[in-house]
Amino acid sequence: MRVGLLHPDEDLSLAKPLPYSWAEVEHDLGLGTVLEAMAEGDTYLLDVARQVLAQGLSQEARVIHHRQEVLREALEHPRLIEALYRLAGQTLQEKRKESWGLFRRDRPDLYGGIKAMEALLKGLRGVRELLESAHLASRGFRSLKDQLAAHLTPEFFREAEGHLRALRFPQGIWMAASLGPGGRGRDYTLLLPKRNPIPWPFSSRPKAFTLTLHPRDEAGARILGEFRERGVFAAARALALAVEEVTRFFEALRAEVGFLLGAIRLANRLRALGLPLAFPVPAEGVRLAFRNLYDVGLALRQGYAVGNHLEAHGKNPILITGANRGGKTTFLRSLGLAQIMMQAGLFVGAEFFESGLVDGLFTHFKREEDPSLEAGRFEEELRRLSDLVDHLTARPLFLFNESFAATSEPEGSELGAQVIQALVERGIRVVFVTHFYTLAAAFLGNAKALFLRAERLPDGRRTYRLKEAPPEPTAYGLDLLRRIFG
Repeated sequence: MRVGLLHPDEDLSLAKPLPYSWAEVEHDLGLGTVLEAMAEGDTYLLDVARQVLAQGLSQEARVIHHRQEVLREALEHPRLIEALYRLAGQTLQEKRKESWGLFRRDRPDLYGGIKAMEALLKGLRGVRELLESAHLASRGFRSLKDQLAAHLTPEFFREAEGHLRALRFPQGIWMAASLGPGGRGRDYTLLLPKRNPIPWPFSSRPKAFTLTLHPRDEAGARILGEFRERGVFAAARALALAVEEVTRFFEALRAEVGFLLGAIRLANRLRALGLPLAFPVPAEGVRLAFRNLYDVGLALRQGYAVGNHLEAHGKNPILITGANRGGKTTFLRSLGLAQIMMQAGLFVGAEFFESGLVDGLFTHFKREEDPSLEAGRFEEELRRLSDLVDHLTARPLFLFNESFAATSEPEGSELGAQVIQALVERGIRVVFVTHFYTLAAAFLGNAKALFLRAERLPDGRRTYRLKEAPPEPTAYGLDLLRRIFG
C-alpha cells in the first residue's frame, strides 16, 4: 500500500541527497527558523521538513496542487494528524523492540517476526479507525482511506491473526522432506497439523514410526533442532518480508503526516502573530506576483513583519537598490522562502503569491573575511560562484545579495553585469541586490529588467518596503551616520 499524501504516485523518500549547496541556501535564507518552528524540538520531524522542502524544487505543478489539497484538509483536522503521527511512531517503536534478529538472511527469527507483525497489525487497526472517524474529502486522504478499507477488512485481520497463531505451532511442527544424495534430507516443507481421526471400529490403526531422544542426547537434540529450522525457514523468511513491507508503509506514513504536522505548527505560530497565509499559485515561465509578501523566518524571530507588493510577470533580471538597511536583504529572503515553500506544497507568508516553477535555487550572499586567511573576500566570492555555476540546473532561481562588494565599484559592477547577462541569456531567473549604482544602471535600457528600490522617506526614515524605481547614485549612508552619531 502507498500512503500518497504528499505525492499522487509515490511515497516520500528520506534517502534522497539534498540539492547542491542546500546548506548555503538554508543559511542565507534563514530557513533554520522555519524548520525549528515546524519541528518544535522533534529531531526526526526536523529532518523530514528539511527533506520535503529540498525535494520540492523538483516537483511538478500537479504534485503541488495535490499537496495543497491535502494540507488544507490537514489544517482543518490537526488532532487527527497529530494522532496519526503519534500512532505511526509508537507502532514502529514497538515493532523494533520485538523484531531483533528478524532479518538475518541465514536464520530469520520466527518468534520475533510474529511479535513484530502483531504490533504492526495493531497499528493498522488504529490507522483505519482514525481515518474512518473523520470526514476526509481530499484526493490524498480519500485514496489512503479507500486502500485501507479495501485491504484491511475484518476477514483480513482474522486470517492474519490465524496465521500468526498457527506459526506458534500449538500442535507441534509438522513437516515433510524427501531424501537426497547420501540419504540426506531435502525439500523441507511445512504441513498443516492433522487432526486425530476418530478411530473406526473395524479399521486397522495407521502405522507410525516414532523416534524418542534420550534426555541427555545433546547431539540428537542439535540435529533435530536443525531439522526444525530447515522446516520453518521458508515461513520465517516470508514473515520477515511481510513485516518489511508493512514497516515501509508506517515509515512513509510517519514521514508524510509528520510534514503535515509541521505545517500545522508553523501555521499556528504565524496566525498567532496575526500574519496572513496564502496557498500560492504555481505557474509556468517567468511569472512573479505577490501581495503583502513577508519574510517568514524574520517574522518568527521578531514577532512582526513588513510586507511588499509586486507584479513582475516576464521580468528578468530583477535588480534591487536603495538605502542601506532598507529591507533589501529581507525582501530577497522572503522571495526565496516563498519559492521553496510553494514548491513543497506549503502555504506562504503573503496575502497572494504566484510564481513560475523552478528546478533549483541558488544563493550567493556576501560573506565575512576567510578566517584562515588563505583567500580574500573577493577571491572567495569568485570561487563560490564558480562552484554554483558548475552545478546549475536547467531553470533555477539565482539570488545574489551584494555580491562582488569586496572589490571596487567599477570592477564589481563590470563583473556583476556580465554574470547577470550570461545567466539571463541562458534563461535563468536572477534577483540581484546591490549597492553599486553602476551595476544596476547597466540594465536601464533592458525592457525586461525590473528595478526595485528600498523606500526612504524625506526625513531619512526607512519603511522597509520596496517600490518600483530606477537606481540612484547614493545609498544614503549619511542617514546612518547621523542616526548613530547624532
